[in-house]
Amino acid sequence: MLLQRLLLTCLGLLLATVIQAGTITLTPDTGPIELMPRAELYVDESEALTVEAIRDVPLLQPVEQETLSLGFTKARVWLRFQLYNPEPTPAYRVLYMNYFLLDDVVLYREEGNGFSAQYSGRRYLSEHNQSPIPTRFFHFEITLPAHSSQTFYLALKSEDAISTAATLMPRADFQRVMVTDTIGITLFSGLILANLCFALFMLIKLRELEMLYYFGFLLSHHVFTITMLEGVPASLFNMESLFWNRTGIIFMVNFAVIMSVLFFRSFLKFQEKYPQLYRRSQALLVIAIISTLQCLLVPHVIGSAVSTVLCMIVGTGIMYSCVQCAIAGDRSAMLFLLSWSSGITGATIFCLKLWNVLPSNGFTDNAWQVGATLEAILFSITIADRVTAERRMRLQTQMELVKQERTLRLTQEQLLRTETAAKEELEQQVEERTQDITRILGELEIQNRKLMELSINDGLTKVRNRRFFNDAYPELWREAQSKGKWISVIMLDIDHFKSINDTYGHLTGDQCLVAVAEALRNRVTRPKDIICRYGGEEFVMVLFDTPAESAMLLAESIRTSLSETVLETDSGPLSVTASLGVAARIPNAAVSATDLLSTSDHALYESKSSGRNRVTFADHPQSASASTRR
Repeated sequence: MLLQRLLLTCLGLLLATVIQAGTITLTPDTGPIELMPRAELYVDESEALTVEAIRDVPLLQPVEQETLSLGFTKARVWLRFQLYNPEPTPAYRVLYMNYFLLDDVVLYREEGNGFSAQYSGRRYLSEHNQSPIPTRFFHFEITLPAHSSQTFYLALKSEDAISTAATLMPRADFQRVMVTDTIGITLFSGLILANLCFALFMLIKLRELEMLYYFGFLLSHHVFTITMLEGVPASLFNMESLFWNRTGIIFMVNFAVIMSVLFFRSFLKFQEKYPQLYRRSQALLVIAIISTLQCLLVPHVIGSAVSTVLCMIVGTGIMYSCVQCAIAGDRSAMLFLLSWSSGITGATIFCLKLWNVLPSNGFTDNAWQVGATLEAILFSITIADRVTAERRMRLQTQMELVKQERTLRLTQEQLLRTETAAKEELEQQVEERTQDITRILGELEIQNRKLMELSINDGLTKVRNRRFFNDAYPELWREAQSKGKWISVIMLDIDHFKSINDTYGHLTGDQCLVAVAEALRNRVTRPKDIICRYGGEEFVMVLFDTPAESAMLLAESIRTSLSETVLETDSGPLSVTASLGVAARIPNAAVSATDLLSTSDHALYESKSSGRNRVTFADHPQSASASTRR
């Protein structure tokens, strides 16, 4: 044993004498290391050099910053670095890059006279997604044998701008980075989905074209563009198409710009109020359409650069038009300008970073996401403000009616005092007018009741809506908790609903939703039970004083009934099936109403994952944060 230790010590000293000054030494105490300042850089403009040729390059340019920012370049970028493990045990590290816009990421390890290679990047997403560490980051696992030193070559190539850092860290630190990133992406997605649901709700409630444009803008920009920019679809859904992950991002950005032009001129009513600005907006729309088409027809590196310039022109044009409307005193334009400025500022900062005009740092790397989040929140406030203003105008109109009625009564009283000779005629007039007033007030009361019903009912299916559910479900939970009663939640999702809409049309989809709602009303009949349309093709039922067995029987009965339902469409009969998730609980302090809802949602997900058209019961509470959303 003593002899072995002496030999290992001598071997370590021997290796230490030949290690270069820039070598990274790995010890158990070594934490995360930024690779760029420790690596040597070579930019191959010819794109023809192999790793063997790069090995023979005598001098490479040092990287001076933690982030390698080269802007748009067709060159292949090579980074050379050396790792040394002085320990008697192997060293395990993860090399990762938190930047998705890289086409080729290849790590070469020098072994004897040859090289071994590991592949990642958008071109090699199949290899990336097979990694034992599931993450959206491009990364490589490195194992360095005991008492050894090895040289590595990292090759980068992209038709988008290159602006990335590279970090070498232990596995435990990498897992913490993944957890933090997952939390951040989840919070961002939650905020965007909340605004998307708000936009959908306003679209259904107001049924205005501008809300359709706004929903399209949120969907294309905030949902698709930014999640694709972060590599979420590629890692979460195994979306491995290079075209979709590269050109698709630019296409969605351009489509979002088209939606934004349509939305802003419709929201501010350009055609009615600002004819000259409306004609200018036509030019912005043409530019946005040209930008969208060219990104599909020209090489990506050109299309990306052209789209960046054209989209910035359109965004600035929208801002300029809003400024003119705001100067004219348009309150909606002022709020729109504030919302749009936050989004366009974030996107501009991010683009300037890609063009290597601004440095890459935590602020510029996340400027687009931060601006988009703030923009979505401010747009929601802007829309809500306008709806409130319109409601205020309706109230003012009602007050004017009341004032007119009061004036009419005073006039009648004056006529009664001054014209006693025409008393009978005046009394008849007063009676007739009083009847009219009573009728108007009665109609107003009926309309107010109808408005109240509309606010808590789903206009299509006639069951309660999400707003009613959010108010009624916590109250029913508290009552069950105080009385020690069971409460069950059944969540239902119509199978293949998007396919029904795409194949048979949205009218058939609406017919399907109405049929499902009618089936639920026929089986959930107790006064305290709740049936709500939860969103899209989802329904939720809350059953008071109902144990799990009864809830499962009811859910199975609903599933069976729906599977026997056949809708007649223009394309022939259509069968409808649904997946259901059931959760039941006697409320206590350890479980919240949200946890039970999340448990039911988790069970619904299990039903859909297990083949659909089935009922799944979840007997373990799921916290809201642990629930898997579709």
